[in-house]
Amino acid sequence: DLVRRIAVAADRAREARLPAEFLAIASSPEITRGELAALIGTRLERVIGTAAQREVVVTDVQGHWAEPWITQVSRAGAMEPFANHTFQPRASLRRADLATAVSRLVTLMAAGNPTLRVHLAARPRIADLSPGHLDYPAVSVAVAAGVMPLVDGDRFEVSRPVPGSEALDVISRLRALTGT
Repeated sequence: DLVRRIAVAADRAREARLPAEFLAIASSPEITRGELAALIGTRLERVIGTAAQREVVVTDVQGHWAEPWITQVSRAGAMEPFANHTFQPRASLRRADLATAVSRLVTLMAAGNPTLRVHLAARPRIADLSPGHLDYPAVSVAVAAGVMPLVDGDRFEVSRPVPGSEALDVISRLRALTGT
């Protein structure tokens, strides 16, 4: 219990030193790609740190407050830059985008935790998404892993913007899968 309390206190102290933009994520009605990268980079740093690092070119993040985390999550493959080498850190995040990042993170975690691999092949029924939909593979992993729950009527709502509170819940569920 003491070890857990020390870890919680250390996390709080570390997060208190983060930029004001990071601290505002929790109350944001709609987060951005850059904000999600910052959440992943700070709350799932072990997962990102153990991933094979790739060379990426991102042309539009210099000077953005989340630049270090955007670089980390891009190199780890948790979030991809677009084909034109932009990350678009100020672009609104949709639930489909969050599911894609979740799917990639679960895949990274499954490399070291074989019990997570079952989620990679699961194909749950989702009322508003057919198995042929472009976003279905990522959404199915996010739902099967219990990281992103379905909403009213077993719907996923891929186009709905993601509020900060939902993003924090999702990141907490991912973190729970890592055992930390």
